[in-house]
Amino acid sequence: MDNGISFVFDLDGTLINSTEIGDKIEREIYKTFNIEVDKQTEKEIEELTYEIIQGENRKNLGIKLMWAIFKKLGLNFFQRVRALYISSKIFKEENKKVDLYDGVSDLFTFLDENNYNYAIATTSSKDEADDRLTKFSDLYNKLDGKIITRSDVKHLKPHPESITKAAKLMKTSLNRVVMVGDMHTDIQMGKEVDAITIGVLTGVFSEKKFKAYNPDFIIPSVAQIPELIPQIKQRIKDNNNASRQ
Repeated sequence: MDNGISFVFDLDGTLINSTEIGDKIEREIYKTFNIEVDKQTEKEIEELTYEIIQGENRKNLGIKLMWAIFKKLGLNFFQRVRALYISSKIFKEENKKVDLYDGVSDLFTFLDENNYNYAIATTSSKDEADDRLTKFSDLYNKLDGKIITRSDVKHLKPHPESITKAAKLMKTSLNRVVMVGDMHTDIQMGKEVDAITIGVLTGVFSEKKFKAYNPDFIIPSVAQIPELIPQIKQRIKDNNNASRQ
């Protein structure tokens, strides 16, 4: 039995501190190929990343994304191949070291004790999600059968397929779902289905960047979610009343 609210969590940057892997890959690639990036190029890479990861699902998404970024950085074909090799090596090494953010275990204990339902919606593949989560056996067992990955959908965030599947899995209506994530695509996906949206600052997005997408709440980390419960309930009640008018 749930308690009237169901949570859908992003994984990387929201529950698991894996965003530092990308930073380490970036530093090594820039160092190896003596790359200096100005603000305009950073903006172009951010836009390119958004363009590639949204919408249609794609096999080998991570490789295609890195290949496109390396090309944008001016690397030739053979340099891109070498950069992919370096990136893959760092990813495999660092992926074993990722940890849960502080407060994640306590949050899921709270959700269980108060009968709140939950699921995961991630752009990681099933294998990638399993690799990250199996080392946290307690959480992994809690999430058994509740993880929607890019292997399970045709369309990636911000398309609402993932959150819709998660709601069906939890047997709840979308107007009682709370989408929690560290990126704009999480917020956009939630808003597509009129879910409550929460942006967390543990990942790649700053509070300033989040405000441009108008999430219902912005918090330092998922550890603050229990404090938000009264406000979430009120927001759901207000939204439901508004929809009836």
